[in-house]
Amino acid sequence: MSTTRFTFAGLLLLMLLASACSSKSTSGTDKPDTNVVNPWAEDTGTEDPEEDAGDDPFIDDPDEDLIEAPDLTVAEVAKDVPPVNHDISEETVEQPKEVVEQPASCVDADGDGYGANCYLGNDCDDGNPKFTIYCPPCEQQVSEGCQCAPEGSQEVCYESDPGSVGIGECQLGMRQCTGGYWSACLGQTVPVPEVCDGLDNDCDSTVDEGVLSPCGDCDPFCDTLELGPDSPFPFETNEENAEGVGTNIDGYLILDSSQLNLGFIWVANSGEGTVSKLDTDTGEELGRYKTCNDPSRTAVDLIGNVYVGCRADGGVAKIAIDEALCQDKNGNGEIDTSHGSNVLPAGTDECILMITYPGGSCARALGVDAENYAWVGMWNSKVLKRIHPDTGQVVQSIGIPGSPYGLVIDGNGIIWVSGRGGSTLIRADPSNGNVQNWSVPGGNLYGINLDCHGNVWMGQFTNANVAKFTPGPNNFTTISVGGCPRGMAGSTDCYMWTGLGCGGNTQVGKIDVDTHQVTLVSTHGPNGNGTQPIGVALDAKGFLWAVNYATSNATKINTETHERHGPYPVGYHPYTYSDMTGYALHNFTAPQGNYIAEFGGWEEFRVQWDALYVEADMPDNSSLKLEVRTANTHEECAATPWEGLYGPYPPETFP
Repeated sequence: MSTTRFTFAGLLLLMLLASACSSKSTSGTDKPDTNVVNPWAEDTGTEDPEEDAGDDPFIDDPDEDLIEAPDLTVAEVAKDVPPVNHDISEETVEQPKEVVEQPASCVDADGDGYGANCYLGNDCDDGNPKFTIYCPPCEQQVSEGCQCAPEGSQEVCYESDPGSVGIGECQLGMRQCTGGYWSACLGQTVPVPEVCDGLDNDCDSTVDEGVLSPCGDCDPFCDTLELGPDSPFPFETNEENAEGVGTNIDGYLILDSSQLNLGFIWVANSGEGTVSKLDTDTGEELGRYKTCNDPSRTAVDLIGNVYVGCRADGGVAKIAIDEALCQDKNGNGEIDTSHGSNVLPAGTDECILMITYPGGSCARALGVDAENYAWVGMWNSKVLKRIHPDTGQVVQSIGIPGSPYGLVIDGNGIIWVSGRGGSTLIRADPSNGNVQNWSVPGGNLYGINLDCHGNVWMGQFTNANVAKFTPGPNNFTTISVGGCPRGMAGSTDCYMWTGLGCGGNTQVGKIDVDTHQVTLVSTHGPNGNGTQPIGVALDAKGFLWAVNYATSNATKINTETHERHGPYPVGYHPYTYSDMTGYALHNFTAPQGNYIAEFGGWEEFRVQWDALYVEADMPDNSSLKLEVRTANTHEECAATPWEGLYGPYPPETFP
């Protein structure tokens, strides 16, 4: 039993075929004996290592009087069987025997070299040259060499279990009385050990049992299992084995963001210094966490954990998506963490993995890159800092010409910053530290995000406009949406959403990124209070979430019908602009997915896995990583730790 987890990253992955090779032994299984003694004294070409001087293998003691032999003879058993037409009319030509000079006292009446005082030993029947040291009980059974009459008579014969006649390959033979002695049983087929040939050799009504190759055929070199289109095991994705991966019409694996488990939204409650975790299917608040001071940005990472940026102390917190990732810090054998809207005292919630202070007094921009590192923008010092996901240490810093209010990372790893301080759009390349900036007409920049084409959009709070940036001449387009555009969220179906967060307002703006047509959608009923939606985000199922500052709740909106769900309560005065569901990260920054493939091995074979081969179409900026684990059973395999990650492929080659 072997399972392999594939992690795909890039814009698209088309996976063609997966296979695994094995080295097998047949310990515990029946195999044909390659050194079988021939019971009929036929020349097998193999020396018997336990030579027993010719004893009949069907008789335990050649000297025992077989008076309890069965009453039925083979001939009687076969009396209703149609005669077998074997032509045995030709006389058997005996080969000349080597002449051995015997002692004078040798008595050899039948001339077969055996007799009293003869060199070869005594003769069991000195009147029958066919028998030497062993004589079968001819009075009870018909055997080759027994005397017979009349000359030319024939006898149906079968020298095995009569019950096997007519099953599989087993059939009767005939022997003939020639020269006064019965011939061998010619033409019979008796049971023999099964060999892989498509025949029932051992005559038990089953063909090739125990000798088939692992692939279920007679190919002795079969040692490969295949998964994928045109194989016995096509790709089948479900909630247990795939995330962010689906299959196309031809059955190949492809990245599919609609399959991602972005099942939570993390809302920063600036008014009370907490973060709420909501289930995006039900709207239920699953936890509320005390982090650093005045949280205002939340950004989900590749695993689903969330980073939190704080304005009052410059801290960055990290919260685990699941209790399985949390740490039992006090050693009490359980995870102490928030459930529902209750908040544990600061420093006691064990699902807050860390709070780090990277330097700077106000963290006001936050995002996650394709390698799962967080980037935080420090407002006062005008610096972008990259934070290690495990240690919280700063591993890279980039100075920028403006105070960062929000940031987003594109599919090429470029960081785009809305520099509200300075009204400038900033482009930072982490690979070389290069920084560019453009003055944005109208200024007053707030939220920032990417559209389906990779263009950059920014909300312009006091101008009632949004700005669209497209590289090239005349690269800014200003679109009037009304209200006070703050948070921005781009969808894969080419709409840009913005929260119109003026006091008393209840609407979000929906903008067609190609035609620039604007539709206003309410987050509250016509008689409701002003919700003041600020932050907006999309979940994996395509619903828009508007975070309502004035009413301390969040509204879920169907992006096609504009039907509202909720609102769902969160903490006091929620205020956030960043990627609070992970939608932008998984669709625009680092689209990725996971697929688990299981190679079950072969029944009755012990398997040693040797190699893994993958055929894939890997577009630019995409890659594949592998983890593997093996065990003897499905249950053991599920509990075995993964080995890896191996890769990325490319540039490495598959193991």
